[in-house]
Amino acid sequence: MSIADTSDQNPMAGGRGVDAPEAASAPPPSAAPAPVRAAPEPRAAAPAQSFPYTPQPEWIPTPYNHDEGRDGASIDYIIIHYTAISYARTLIAFNNPNSGVSAHYVIRGDGHIAQLVGESNTAWHAGNYAFNQHSVGIELEKDPVTNPDFTDAQYKAAAVLACAIAKRHDIPLDRDHVIGHNEVPWPNDHSDPGPTWSWPHFMWLTTFCAPPTASTVRATWVTQSSFPDIAVGDEAKITVTLRNAGSTAWRKGTPQEARLGVRGNDQSYAFLADGWPTADRPAVQNEPLVMPGGWATFTFSVKGTRPGTFTIPLRGVVDGGAWMDDMGMYVTVAIHPKRAPEDTAAHRRR
Repeated sequence: MSIADTSDQNPMAGGRGVDAPEAASAPPPSAAPAPVRAAPEPRAAAPAQSFPYTPQPEWIPTPYNHDEGRDGASIDYIIIHYTAISYARTLIAFNNPNSGVSAHYVIRGDGHIAQLVGESNTAWHAGNYAFNQHSVGIELEKDPVTNPDFTDAQYKAAAVLACAIAKRHDIPLDRDHVIGHNEVPWPNDHSDPGPTWSWPHFMWLTTFCAPPTASTVRATWVTQSSFPDIAVGDEAKITVTLRNAGSTAWRKGTPQEARLGVRGNDQSYAFLADGWPTADRPAVQNEPLVMPGGWATFTFSVKGTRPGTFTIPLRGVVDGGAWMDDMGMYVTVAIHPKRAPEDTAAHRRR
């Protein structure tokens, strides 16, 4: 959303936006003047954070260049822009009532996040008012003097921010719903985030923090160990391997942890449990991190508490998120009575 440009390649001239072609058009806002280049503004470095982290935007509200509310519109998109001027001058422009532009968030070159418009309100960033109403706009500082190209800190800040927005509004984290300003339809006269923005890298980063939902939590079966045949009093280990077929990473010890559950949260098989995390969760992933496309192993033990044949229906799950695909997985445990010592000796003599 380049403030500096005023041509049809002007990414930042998003403004309140034109209405859809069939609706009445609003007069375009006046363009902001091109800034005079100067030495970079002094800035305090943003604190280093271990990725992925929880974004904590600095709240710097602007009274201008946005509409209160969204007129009942759902929030369906996240739109990525770049500024073409410095972070400091971007904040000035968004607080200038004559600029006619704003965004919900601005990410400085060092990853610091500022929020200028609440997500419940309509920022003027997309150039298309219908998209303004249905989206959250994220500006990234990209300025020839202060921040010539996108930084690793910006990619990570944009990723965790997109994850948080997606979680709040149930937005799928895919390229149909996370788009660049240049992909906003009509009028399609914008170029940002531009050719130096790496969509594959950014979308890969979002997998580390993507909220576990029915659309992001998927799995396919790979293999599992043979069904155990044990005697009363004995135990056996079972390993199931699943492939992460979704778009969120499985991270052990976090809300994205993958677990092996008993289908339907059935606790009636707890008499077979031997060290299970809970009565209906036999195992959690063994690996610390399983990226989309990777394999996760789940190892658990069963104990022979009484004779019989018992079939445990299994299904992957991210608790608090979603169940994985129901692939009809199960484990059949055969438990036979323990032979008496004399029976064993007689058996050996035969």
